[in-house]
Amino acid sequence: MNEEIKDRLHQHARKMLLGGTGALLALSVFTLASGLLSNGPATTDTQADALIQKLEGSLGDAKTKLAAQHSALLAQLPGMDIERVNRDRATGRSLLLSLIDSSASTQTVKEQQELLDARYAFLDHGSRALTEFVPEWMTATGATKGAGTTYTLADLDIDVSRVQGLNYSYTGVARLDPVRVGTDQSSAARGEFTVFTYSTSQDGTVTSLDIYMASSKTRDVLAAARGERPSPKPTG
Repeated sequence: MNEEIKDRLHQHARKMLLGGTGALLALSVFTLASGLLSNGPATTDTQADALIQKLEGSLGDAKTKLAAQHSALLAQLPGMDIERVNRDRATGRSLLLSLIDSSASTQTVKEQQELLDARYAFLDHGSRALTEFVPEWMTATGATKGAGTTYTLADLDIDVSRVQGLNYSYTGVARLDPVRVGTDQSSAARGEFTVFTYSTSQDGTVTSLDIYMASSKTRDVLAAARGERPSPKPTG
């Protein structure tokens, strides 16, 4: 019963954060439209730029405030250790970067799998992160034909998905943007999204990890949510 209460409270906190963000967006659109319609076309462009800059600043401040409120709500959950959550989020970020760095590796897929297997105790020859994600990621980014595309972490969202005793589980979504195309110029250097889940024990040790590349359809949906156009299909 306690676990069910925790899950419901966490979902409620998440809904409050998303609801607040949606309200801010609606208010911003209304403010922008009102400002533009109240004047003639001669001043529309100038006012639009000024309003956009003002709204971006206001939204940035509001998002920071909402994030703080979300953290405060998480801290109120029964048994939730917010310091541990922050630590585990940093761990998740580090794990993600270690895996996506394989796109710029000059090693073979097998060599990269062996390297990660030796580095992390929770990964083994049966891990889907090694057997599925690494080959797929290195192929998609051109790393199977020499050094592939180098990516930077453009956006990262990691949330607690479950608290079970002393074990915490997390779900993350990451946006990765290309910063340098590798030796295989025919590979499509486009933004990618990855979805991953992982769990930690009380001392911060990672006990499990799963990671997937978003499909083309999912990537376009996530990109659209960020106000971006769908990625062009690769050619060749």
